[in-house]
Order: sequence, then C-alpha cells, then structure tokens
Amino acid sequence: MRAPRSDLALLLIAALLVSCGGERDWFGAADVLVNDPSTDRGNNTTQSETAVARHDDIVVVGYNDSGEFTRHNSLTGYAYSLDGGTSFTDAGVLAAVRGGRNLGDAALAVDREGNFYFATLAIDAAARSYVGVARSKKAKGEVVFEPPVLIPGLDPDGFQDKELIAVDASGGHRDGHVYVVWTEFPPRGPSRILFSRSGDGGRTFTPATRLSRSGTGVQGAMPVVGKRGELYVAWEDRSGVRAGYIKLRRSTDGGGNWDPEILAARFERLSDREATGACGRAALGGYIRVNEFPSIDVDRSEGPGEGNVYIAFAADPGRQARGDAADIFVVRSEDGGKTWSEPVNVVKGRAVTSGADETTNDNFMPALTVGPEGQINVFFYDRRNDPKNRKIDVYRAVSTDQGRTWANERVTAESFDVPPLNPNFDPLVKSCYMGDYNDATVDRSGFYLSWGDNRRLLRAPRFPRGRPDPDVRFRAVGLQP
Repeated sequence: MRAPRSDLALLLIAALLVSCGGERDWFGAADVLVNDPSTDRGNNTTQSETAVARHDDIVVVGYNDSGEFTRHNSLTGYAYSLDGGTSFTDAGVLAAVRGGRNLGDAALAVDREGNFYFATLAIDAAARSYVGVARSKKAKGEVVFEPPVLIPGLDPDGFQDKELIAVDASGGHRDGHVYVVWTEFPPRGPSRILFSRSGDGGRTFTPATRLSRSGTGVQGAMPVVGKRGELYVAWEDRSGVRAGYIKLRRSTDGGGNWDPEILAARFERLSDREATGACGRAALGGYIRVNEFPSIDVDRSEGPGEGNVYIAFAADPGRQARGDAADIFVVRSEDGGKTWSEPVNVVKGRAVTSGADETTNDNFMPALTVGPEGQINVFFYDRRNDPKNRKIDVYRAVSTDQGRTWANERVTAESFDVPPLNPNFDPLVKSCYMGDYNDATVDRSGFYLSWGDNRRLLRAPRFPRGRPDPDVRFRAVGLQP
C-alpha cells in the first residue's frame, strides 16, 4: 500500500537525513567561520556538506543546516562574503517553493557575469521529489536568491538525491548554460544518473535524461565544463561486492549527445571493519560514514597539461592488515576522457616527493580543482597528526607536473575531533553522518575551500562537558604550496 502524500513528505525528508579578484594579504591567513552558531537550536547544530563559489570579491558557501529546518522548512543554508572571504554573513536558508521544503545537498556555481546558481534537493506541496535550482538576483549589499525552479526525475515517485551543478564559462556559444546531474532512486529497480540543462539562465530546464548505462549502485555524479565548452560527468558505480568503479561520459554539444560510457578507474571501496559493522554501511573510525564519490576538473591553462582531465577519489589502498583503510588517489586522461592512467596515490608512496603521510591513518573526502597554470590541488580530510587516527585536519596535495608527482601541505592550523555520531547527537541526523563531501573552487588568484569543521566545543544539557560542534569553515590558499 502506497503511503499518503502527507506521510510521503516525511519519508522523503527522512530519506535525505538518513541516506543521504586580485591577490590579497589574507592568503595563508587563518580560516574563517562561515555560519553563525547563534542560529542553532538545542542539539540541532549540524552544518555539513559544503559548497563554494566565488566571483570577484563575492563568495557564497552553501551547506546543510539542521538548526534552520524545523523553523523554515529548508535544510539548505548558506552564507556570503562581500570581501573575498575575510568575513561572512549567515543568510539563513534558501527559501522553498510555496508549500514545499528544501532537503539540503547544497551545490553552487557561478557564471562569468556573476550570477550564482544554487542547487538543492526539494519537495513540492504534493510531496514529490525534485532537484531545485535557484538563481541569485540583484540586491545591494547582500546575496539573495529567487525561488528554486524544480526539475523532476524520470519517475514521479522516485527520490532525487545528491545533485551537483556546473556553468559553462568558456566564452563560447554555450557560455552561461547551466548543467545539473544527480541520482534518482526509483521505487523499483536500481539507481540511475540523470542530467538536465538550461540555456536561459536557469529559468527553465530540459526534461531529465539518463546518463548511466551500466551498474546497479550508481551515485555521486559531478559535472565539469572544459576550456572549449566540452562537458564531462563522472560518477561512482558501487555494483561490485568490494570493488568500486568511476564511470564517465563526455558531451561536445552541451549535453545534446553523449559519447559512450567510459571506465575511468577501478578500486577497492572504503571500509574500516569495526566502524562499518557498527554503522551498517561504509564507515571510518569515529563512525564516520564515507564514500568514494569522484571529484573532477579540467586543465584550462595554455601549459603542457591543457585539456587534461583529472579525477580524485578516496579508496582502500589494500593495506588494512597494517591498519591503512583510506588514501586519496588521482587518475588522469590526456585524450578527452577516452583512456585513463592508473590511479596514483597522492598522500604516500613514490609519487609524493614532499610532505608525505608517513602513517597508516585515514585520508578521505577529496575535492579536486585545477588552477590557471595547470596546478592540481586536491583538498581532503586527513588524520596523520593523531596517533590514535581520530582527530582530523584538512590537507592539500599539489602537483605542478600533470599529476606525476605531489607535495602535501597542511591547511588547517588546528585539528578537530569527531562529534558523537553513533548515535548522532543531533536528533535530525542519522547515526554515522558527518557530511558526505566538501568543496573547493579556484580563480587566477588562489584556491578557495569550504569544509565541515568540528573544532568549536559546545556545552549542552546532554553534553555538560562539551562536544565537538559541526560548523562550516572557509579558507583561501595560494596557487603554489
């Protein structure tokens, strides 16, 4: 018997919460707190799953915000900076459509004119699941967004999940086109990767089309636009028992037609045995649920790597007997995604020439971006500074020779601990959830990173001695390590 629409709304919400300018002297400065903790309520204090976009001195950071959900029917929070990221204004949440709700999974992109596009999961007044895309509107001294345009999946009863967004900024004849990819979970049958596009600045979107042609556990799709407007979409396929796969498709006409599906990488999926057994899904120490979602970018420089495509992902390096459960790997294509290199470990091993991780501790949740001169930066969570393999830092791995060698550098000045996750301290969030991704972007001045950070301690009735509180932080770093 199918659930009534009023009940389905709650089921969909539960499904999300359960499953789901110029160079400045502040480069190298301390990171910045993005959200305003005073807006949290009780133990609904989780800010997670960040997204970031920048145009000139305007920076927008999106994130899940459990403290706002019960008051404003939107889990999709954001903050903005008008001074390049030295300070942020917590803007609350992205408003939902009338009678509907936003269910988080923030994603951001910006076009060359400075129009920001904010994607979110959403349901309408009839409790149907959609992907929503909101465009920023002109406003003096603040960043505000129009109501989201809702994009349906292929099945009206399917659940839409984990969307990401890209904008063509190539200057070509599709400049300004907006591309969205996501996962649909239909009521019956396997998940599938869907695609939609807008050629009118996000006012309307094409009907969804299916990109994935193989696999039974596809998720985590990410789009990126190259220097000449070529469009790539990468995603993870979890159909193996222990094996995982990165799949990719390319379009040279803005998503009208697509090249055949390509296998870009094969790997062993993440799984700390104790944590995974306790969480009932892939997890690392501290009961942090994890994934191997790809992070993809293209070299748009005029250097020797022009046109190269790079994908980063976390994977099991095959050394669990020695306690090594998670490292970061990168693969490279020099022919437009047709063929791919073998995965290169960017945190340890022969390819790491400086700052290598000498421990067997966890490295996970990467975000890859390519700089204006072909510099590849991969930001990730890292536990090398804690002998107990628990506390977390943000590190980056940098390559200036098309991914052949790498240097590691610490980004955070202070490690942070894991909040109580099993059970989760936040009653709106499922056990073992600490966010599923972080984000980074780049311009000609530097790299810009946003991430979930738990360094601030919060005392609450259930935790009189204090507990780590999930916030969002931002930092700008230079193009070179």
